[in-house]
Amino acid sequence: MYQKILVPLDGSRESEQSLALAKDRLASGGELVLLRVIPPGKSATVGSHYIIGNLLEELDHREAQRYLQSLGWREIRNSATWRAEVVVSRSPAAGIADFARQQNIDLIAMYTNDRGLLGRMFNKSVTREVQRLRPTEVLAIGPKDAAGYAGEAQIEADPGIEAGSFRHVDVFEGLSDEQIERVVSLGERLHINAGEMLGKGGEHGETLFVIIEGEADLTAHSEIGEIAVRITRPGESFPLAALLGSGTLITSGEALTDMDVLAIPRPQLLLLCSKDTEIGLRVHFNVAQLFAARYSETLTQLATSAEREVRDVEALEN
Repeated sequence: MYQKILVPLDGSRESEQSLALAKDRLASGGELVLLRVIPPGKSATVGSHYIIGNLLEELDHREAQRYLQSLGWREIRNSATWRAEVVVSRSPAAGIADFARQQNIDLIAMYTNDRGLLGRMFNKSVTREVQRLRPTEVLAIGPKDAAGYAGEAQIEADPGIEAGSFRHVDVFEGLSDEQIERVVSLGERLHINAGEMLGKGGEHGETLFVIIEGEADLTAHSEIGEIAVRITRPGESFPLAALLGSGTLITSGEALTDMDVLAIPRPQLLLLCSKDTEIGLRVHFNVAQLFAARYSETLTQLATSAEREVRDVEALEN
């Protein structure tokens, strides 16, 4: 029995089969460490936007952490002590070995396929390389070893991100709970005090705000001052322009009340939409529909406001 077991994972169902055997070898009071190795981020161009490498790496890190946390709660939960770790390395084998040494791991449990493949990341050469580096004892788990444990894990709800609470957000319509989790995991819940600005027209919008609680007043600047456009409420997003074109804000947003919002960085959201075309197409389809509807609504509102101003001026002149 081992006190600290490392389980490297690559996101494949095959690699996940090593979890059951690792739990079986864990001593009472021991710890399972779920590990995913990601490569260093490289700068890339997404449409007309240049995304620097550290943002790409941060996105991959969030995705990997979300996957490990979800897997841990689903397959382990309270049956053993566990934690999720993500490391950055150009070499999966070196990343695993270095982490094992630093963390004083007693056993590395790695799944390996009889045909020489290990899901998307690992293969026999990686397993052999980890064994060659000798950070600690390595248990290579094959399909026959894992077969007897298939179906033992009980699936339980992931208490992390509650996708259901974001299911009716305007820009998330049509996304699955798993896809919503991926988008939501990019953001941070913030509290906004009444009177604070979410963004000003003419400025660059670097954040998409999803309103959880509270209301914000949207206005557009004109020669006669700020013109009311509409009020955003829970389930709505601002600013949609953050996902279109250059991202320059058309309207200003001011908190009418204290608000709770999910703040999603625009570059990371655009990058996720580019990497996962299904999410990207759905989000941009929703944005296009909302933008068209709100543009029409805004024009009507502006026309009404302009007519009111004209009547007021005429009344003063008379």
